[in-house]
Amino acid sequence: MNSEKANTPAPDAGTASESTALGEPFVKPKFGGVMLVCGDCQQRSSGPTKHSAKDWRSELKKTVGHQPPRWRVVECSCLGLCPRKATAVAAAGTGVPVRLAALRRKGDLEAFAAGLAAK
Repeated sequence: MNSEKANTPAPDAGTASESTALGEPFVKPKFGGVMLVCGDCQQRSSGPTKHSAKDWRSELKKTVGHQPPRWRVVECSCLGLCPRKATAVAAAGTGVPVRLAALRRKGDLEAFAAGLAAK
């Protein structure tokens, strides 16, 4: 019985489906980057007063959501940056280095988006 398994050729890598090539539990995402907006910043006493994490998330989706590498923008728990009177944002994607920012006003968001586009 063991000799039969030893003589069986290994499946060709070119014929394997893409999900199998990545490994059984993994699938190919429809996005190329993830942007995290800290949801805990607004709850701190030294946190921002004008913009909530939900506001920043929706603005980021509008600004960079469909730019390459097609960003997925999500709200998360504390990122550990904890800027005073600002919201922490992190971005990581395919071909893009990890970037961290402290968003205080809309101009910060535009500069962050421009920095991601410039790579």
